[in-house]
Amino acid sequence: MAKTTTVKGKVDIVDLIRDRKLFPLLNVPACRVVVEFEVTTSALLTTPPPAPSAKIKRMEEAAEKKLEEYEKIITSECEKFNKKIDELLDQGNLKEAIAVASTVNTLVKNALASAEGAAQKAVEEAKKKESQGDKLLTEARVKTAVKVTFAGISLATQATKLAASHGADVTAYLSIAKTLVSLGLELKQQLKDEPKLRDDLRNGVDAYIAFRLTTVMEAAKANGLTNTSGFPGFPQVFTYIGEAVIKTGKEITKGKDAKSIAKSVFDFTVKTVASKYNDVEKARQMYRNHTVKMRHKVDAVSAEADKLFALMKKATTLKAGVKIGAECMQVKSKARVLGEAMAEAVSFLAAMENVMKGMGLECDDRTIIQKLQAIDKSTIFTEGAGLISNIQSVYSLVEAVKSAVG
Repeated sequence: MAKTTTVKGKVDIVDLIRDRKLFPLLNVPACRVVVEFEVTTSALLTTPPPAPSAKIKRMEEAAEKKLEEYEKIITSECEKFNKKIDELLDQGNLKEAIAVASTVNTLVKNALASAEGAAQKAVEEAKKKESQGDKLLTEARVKTAVKVTFAGISLATQATKLAASHGADVTAYLSIAKTLVSLGLELKQQLKDEPKLRDDLRNGVDAYIAFRLTTVMEAAKANGLTNTSGFPGFPQVFTYIGEAVIKTGKEITKGKDAKSIAKSVFDFTVKTVASKYNDVEKARQMYRNHTVKMRHKVDAVSAEADKLFALMKKATTLKAGVKIGAECMQVKSKARVLGEAMAEAVSFLAAMENVMKGMGLECDDRTIIQKLQAIDKSTIFTEGAGLISNIQSVYSLVEAVKSAVG
């Protein structure tokens, strides 16, 4: 009975497909390929020597080289179909993209089946080559087994996300939407303070007008005028009082003229109403500064809405793009109207500053009140509330797209 000696060779490739970055839209799991072969030498009388290790090594290398050829084939096919899937996702054709991934799966599995036979053949051919001039190997038997472990290809999660957004840069959209919300919350808080600041100004002006009149009446009585009815408005009232006091011929008028009396009444009034005037001016400045700050926020909101609207115009395949774009236009429209209301308020406040020059003693009550009423025509709070609502709508729509993408 013949005696035999068996030497084993093995090629164990943990993952045949190494460069997955070339096809990111395909989920290609690890593909393990194990090639095992036995080379059995035989002799009739004595135990034969084993096949030389160097030759076994070259047989392993032959199998590995053949498998590398199939790796290139599989990688090339995956890369080609990845581009096709990318095109389909840009068009919003998710179902077709899934079908293409299924086709790739079949092609790769067929390629791996072919690789099994090719690896076996490579070992056999390497053995034949190594047998030339080697009687021992010429009569040796080779037994080869190839095992492939591969779960199959599917559409990558990244591709599914891309399909949900139809190729849109959802991260950029959400970033802008969050900035809009942040600006909106700051503006919302500022809007809450606006009515109070307006009331402070209104109340301050009302108090000033009443106190100014009371002060002048007191000055007139102090100068001997008992009848203070029928006084003209400001600033004519000072001249009127001076002349009226002189006409009384009372002792208080000796050594004085109407002009000096008018000036003393004016000076007394200035000194007395200073605190009330300062209250009005402080309220006016606070309201003006607050309004300017709000205008800056509104301008920033409009700029962010511009950015998002521009991105929506480019995202032609994003289903929600039309709605988001429309809401952005609403934000811009409301921001424009709100900005105009604030600009009006600022101009009214500037006009009131002119009216109140010289402690407000150079204008009559009616002129001051008219300017104050002009501020009340402003629709800052109402328009602001509408703008905040639109900002929230934009964020909700973008967040819905982000949730769909995951």
